[in-house]
Amino acid sequence: MNTFWDKYYQKPLDEIPWQNTQADWFKELVDHGEISGNSALDLGCGTGKKSIYLAQNGEFKKVLGIDISEQAIQHANKNAQDNNVEKICTFVCYDLRDWSFFSKDETFDFILDWAAIHCFSRDEVENYANNITSHCKPGGKFLVRSFASRNPEQTEFSDEVEGIKSNVSLFNEDELRRFFPQFRILSKNTSQPSKTKTNAGYYFVELLMQKE
Repeated sequence: MNTFWDKYYQKPLDEIPWQNTQADWFKELVDHGEISGNSALDLGCGTGKKSIYLAQNGEFKKVLGIDISEQAIQHANKNAQDNNVEKICTFVCYDLRDWSFFSKDETFDFILDWAAIHCFSRDEVENYANNITSHCKPGGKFLVRSFASRNPEQTEFSDEVEGIKSNVSLFNEDELRRFFPQFRILSKNTSQPSKTKTNAGYYFVELLMQKE
């Protein structure tokens, strides 16, 4: 997986979509105060733009961004410095299939997974979801975005960068609910990916949930 993303982040920054745009629903939730707290964890943070938005537009005192790509983390640190939030935002490179770098009692008020969960296979995702649950405070919120398909029989598709392939899992709303039984859904949204993927029958399902 890391080979795919290291290759991806060798692109010029202006060709990386999430570097130059902010997802509408994420921005709306933050701007309306529906996402708040002192500490936030950004899973698959990429170039750090969402972490930085949380630092600039919320009450967060600590935002930790994690990504599997060293190049992405370099971009994120530079972005934090350019936006004067390097004292709030910390970015580190880890593979989220192994959460042993966290202490067991480290928890967050808000956890963000904006299109990272679908990078995990169905064999891996249950453990990943359990780790999110363990590190979210009671009453804390979790925002997730995942690829889904209008074809209920399709469970994944392949993406490719310069000959390097990566499988993308497809998780619908019901599956996401099952992965996080200790959370209740506060609000939900759907959005469209690139025209090519939309035409192939894919879409994004987005859920804001709260741990009970």
